[in-house]
Amino acid sequence: MTTEIEWRRRWKPDLTSIPWQPLNIDGDVYLIKCKFTQNTYELLLTNLKSFWHEELSENALKKRVQKLNPSIEASVSRILDQIKNCLESQERGTSITIGFKDEEEENSKMVLKINSQLAGLPFCWNFLGKAADKEMASENLIVPLMAMVGELTRRQRELIKILQSKDKEIDDYKSQGGKTTRKHIETQEFVETAFENTMLMSKGFEEEVKSFLVLIIAFDELQGFEEARIFDDSGQDLYRQIMTKHSWLHRQKNEEELPVNDTSDEGRKPSTGTSWGSSRLPPSVAGPKSMSPSQKSPNKSPASSKSNTPDTSPIKDTELMRRQALERRLESDEAKKQEKAKKKKKMAF
Repeated sequence: MTTEIEWRRRWKPDLTSIPWQPLNIDGDVYLIKCKFTQNTYELLLTNLKSFWHEELSENALKKRVQKLNPSIEASVSRILDQIKNCLESQERGTSITIGFKDEEEENSKMVLKINSQLAGLPFCWNFLGKAADKEMASENLIVPLMAMVGELTRRQRELIKILQSKDKEIDDYKSQGGKTTRKHIETQEFVETAFENTMLMSKGFEEEVKSFLVLIIAFDELQGFEEARIFDDSGQDLYRQIMTKHSWLHRQKNEEELPVNDTSDEGRKPSTGTSWGSSRLPPSVAGPKSMSPSQKSPNKSPASSKSNTPDTSPIKDTELMRRQALERRLESDEAKKQEKAKKKKKMAF
């Protein structure tokens, strides 16, 4: 049986597992996600009203390079690195513009243009996106967002349990005569309803609602949504964690019995996992009643792709984890020793 750690080492994320990132274009902010390989790419762009998608093979990419940049001689991987850097860094000297081939129908075709320099020569690139279908929009944004809300709600419930347990522990210490050494660090007993009421009347809650209103106005005026703090670093990380776990739960049986000696990179295809559409809403949002049979028995659910990457030994994983734990322990002990030495010097003075 393949463990999750082994599977994560071999798994190649598909587009649904790539987190969204904000992209500023002439003052308007879009959400974008791109999946780059050594010789292909796949892109999805949205303003949360329309979605545009493009997937380019190696041959099509070479033809477009020759058409747009005939004077540049570079490998496909180098070209893809340049495009990726332009999208992620948006450094000075790089300009990104967007246009639509049919102005009356915004969701028909999208042209995302990049102008920069490669090895001192002008370099340009055009993404030609077609309108994405509704299923793709749902799988990549709507349902993952609902799963994120469900997971954050679950974490909040767990934190409330921890706070209540801490209060019981503190009460036990107080019953034995324990007191805080500093009055200002003493806390009140946590009451969930009181906490919720405080949050509802807090300034922070008001600011969040204002941010949401700004988001709605921005959509109506097509001005972007930079004020809404969508998909910051923590949000991107949570999105990635949820989609990775989803792919693991819906992996296919054949992936668990991959040959150990298969080290060839040729013919590999990235695993696409099982779409959200086939399993509908995640249980963290919809509850156990709406779970599909594929969710109740994830090992029996079909998957849409294979992974032919080499297997790894669980013994190596265990040994690696032990070494990392030992290194962290040694670093902690060393830090404590240095702290004690500093305190002794201070006492000496």
